[in-house]
Amino acid sequence: MSLLERDNLNYLTHVEQFFLTLKGSGLSLSASDYDLITQWENRRVPVEVLCRAIETAYRTATAQSRSASPRVSLTGMREQVEDELGKAAR
Repeated sequence: MSLLERDNLNYLTHVEQFFLTLKGSGLSLSASDYDLITQWENRRVPVEVLCRAIETAYRTATAQSRSASPRVSLTGMREQVEDELGKAAR
């Protein structure tokens, strides 16, 4: 049995590829990032809404960073993404 359920694969893959492309680096996410994506899927967060929230949170995080290439993860941005999801729900 695969660690990734087949039903989750499209959602996971979509969010993974979106985030890695946004970052411009990396080949895969951490186990905690995959777990977080699965939680969002289980909450039935639409993938388009999630990707917009991730993009906004990422732009904010990188704008606030002093590093030219900050190390950003979905888990590290969880609070900001949740804030953006809350705004989208209003």
